[in-house]
Amino acid sequence: MRVVARPGGEIDEIHLLTNTEVSPKQTVRNVESALKAHFHLEVDHRKISVAQSSEAVKVEKEPEPERPLLIEKILPPPGEPRILLLGHQVETERGRRVKVSVSVEWNGEEFTGQALGTDLPRSRLETVAKATLAAIEETALAQDQDGSKAGITLALDGVKKMEAFDRSYILVGVDAIHERDVATLAGATPVEGTPERAAILATLQATHRWVRGRF
Repeated sequence: MRVVARPGGEIDEIHLLTNTEVSPKQTVRNVESALKAHFHLEVDHRKISVAQSSEAVKVEKEPEPERPLLIEKILPPPGEPRILLLGHQVETERGRRVKVSVSVEWNGEEFTGQALGTDLPRSRLETVAKATLAAIEETALAQDQDGSKAGITLALDGVKKMEAFDRSYILVGVDAIHERDVATLAGATPVEGTPERAAILATLQATHRWVRGRF
């Protein structure tokens, strides 16, 4: 799966490689429906291309190295500063509540965001993403010398764990607002460690370029 999007978050192209169990037209409809239902994204079906392979892989072979899902809009040019993840902490409290702290670094400074939520699988991931957004907002405020960034708001639209090509991914949708500028952003990261860490990285992917453009 490969997604190409503009810096503002608008998706230009989606490329998929599937087997022959589902027709290309049905796959396109499924992708359109999933994006609309979970991220409120309207994507023209002409932007979605599907390639199929009828080969059944039966020969055992050594696993390939883990490779992240490519979303071009969040990959900064070489040498461009970016917000880095320092670490996160999840504390379980009474009443099936969970407290999450996420620490990030920008230009050598550390910023921390916190969020409270319900200690259930989906809510836990949402709480992690909200804590990440809070840390990013703190980063933006620290760069605010003239009050121009005081209006930056990052609101979580949703978090979803999905299976694709025998791997698990965490998808995060974010509504980003600055003055009259509103953008719907999305990030995706394969689950290589814990789902919580993947949710943090997907959130950073979704927001990095948009936030950096306002520093």
